[in-house]
Amino acid sequence: MDIWKWSVDDYVAAAETLFASMAHNGFLPEYAVPIDPDGELLGGAHRVACALALGIEDIPVVRKEQRAWAHPWGYEWFRANGMAQEDLKRLSRDFAALSQSE
Repeated sequence: MDIWKWSVDDYVAAAETLFASMAHNGFLPEYAVPIDPDGELLGGAHRVACALALGIEDIPVVRKEQRAWAHPWGYEWFRANGMAQEDLKRLSRDFAALSQSE
């Protein structure tokens, strides 16, 4: 987890702040999304998600030499890395609600 994000609420607050900033300022070029030689994200997934939600079509990127590597970010990863039981329950409820709405 990020050093300043200790709970799901911290992550939600950070996402809301990012969304509000991008809604007001657009996608600032100095925060370009790093991608690998194949166009895979190396970071910036939350910025891309906010841009998509806001209908921002031009997302600045910076191509890097390194290749993408994805960690399995499933329930077990969050549990093993210390996510609180109540937050795990909330994560499961939110995922189930999202899955039903599709």
